[in-house]
Amino acid sequence: MTDKYPSKYSNGKEVSPAQYITEIICERKAGNEKSDLHYRFWVQKKWAAFYRNQIGSAHKLLKQYPAKAIIRALQSDKGKKIYSLRAPHFPAMIEQQMSILETENTVITKINTERKNDVVFQKTSDTKNIISKLRDLDNES
Repeated sequence: MTDKYPSKYSNGKEVSPAQYITEIICERKAGNEKSDLHYRFWVQKKWAAFYRNQIGSAHKLLKQYPAKAIIRALQSDKGKKIYSLRAPHFPAMIEQQMSILETENTVITKINTERKNDVVFQKTSDTKNIISKLRDLDNES
């Protein structure tokens, strides 16, 4: 299953996790340089090399970590200061987000299990439904 993410720079088309992560990094760099990104910015000479460099790094990270953990690491308070996916301290930030995600998944699983155990079935009334009426008719003949 490949996840898709909405792109701000492809007229609303969906992109791969690597492209989405790279767009976040490019947005951050553009903001730091006080410039804007435009539609299909990666084909512009100014951005082409940086984009190719970062998308390669994104693919390497995605081989090791889930996209959700990488994105959450980039969106964290410390992660907002990341301007390159090759930052030496970035993998530790992703690991931290992975442990948070695992904890959240454990809690959700526990809650779902408890809810399944709490299911109470109500006994239906003794009125006959159509199937039981048909069976009675068959038994009479």
